[in-house]
Amino acid sequence: MAFSEELNVFRKTHPFSNITVDGITTSYLLCGNPDSKLTLVYLVGGTGFSVVWFKHIELTEQDYRVLTFDYPTGIEKMELLADYVIKLLSQLDIQNPVFIGASLGGMLAQVIGRRYADWISGVCLYSTCSLSETSMKGLKKQYRSYGVILPLMKIVPYSWINKMVINVSKKQVGMQEGTKEEKAWLEEFFTWVYQNYTKEFDIHMTTLMVDVAKLTPITKKEYAKFDDRSLLVLPLADKAFPPEAQQDLMDMMPRANVERLEGGHIATLNKVENYVNATKTFLQKLKEKKASVSQLDRYL
Repeated sequence: MAFSEELNVFRKTHPFSNITVDGITTSYLLCGNPDSKLTLVYLVGGTGFSVVWFKHIELTEQDYRVLTFDYPTGIEKMELLADYVIKLLSQLDIQNPVFIGASLGGMLAQVIGRRYADWISGVCLYSTCSLSETSMKGLKKQYRSYGVILPLMKIVPYSWINKMVINVSKKQVGMQEGTKEEKAWLEEFFTWVYQNYTKEFDIHMTTLMVDVAKLTPITKKEYAKFDDRSLLVLPLADKAFPPEAQQDLMDMMPRANVERLEGGHIATLNKVENYVNATKTFLQKLKEKKASVSQLDRYL
């Protein structure tokens, strides 16, 4: 089934709602098992469209409560976005979150971990890198193109910039890899994403990407506040974050559980079951080791 067909089926049974927090409105989906003691909070990557998590949600909602949401326009800094996320969860009365972030969402999860380590129950980082001093140097080079594109977005016809952004994104995630069927599915995925982008939303997401490179690096001491209840799921052929970046993440979070999976950066979209299975195994380990994880004692 094509991407758009799968998405339409999902949307018929999972309508999003709007919520306003501190005067800023965003779209969110809260679903799943109401009796679950944990809520999986999915933080989307650079596309900004949280609905692209739909395959993950379908595979986890029977066992867990699930929340995902779009990053609202009007917030242009990652640390302010982290604060907004916590306020959003508080307004929804979610007190036991496990943050699951892919790529940019993984970076946001790390910022949340630094600022609210005592508040979270777990962190799962998919296909991302650390925000250490070492990785930040690489990110400044890697995201330089977004810094060039951002001012152009405001003055050049958006149809021109849209094509440029598509090409940059495809190159960074290794779009050329995979089977014929996977390539066709992902091609439609990218087409859908950029057909639904508006100039305002694209500027918004690009601004967040640029801000990543301006973050204060996270220290190993700060990671130690939550790495004992963390999972790293890292694809073996990630073009966006090469082996040295993945190794740095593992070095900065030495107590984290680590899963290495086949695929590239976009494996979170086309190898969903692998990621979900790794996450469910991790959550079971958290439950079994709850005596050493004080934050979970109240929930599991």
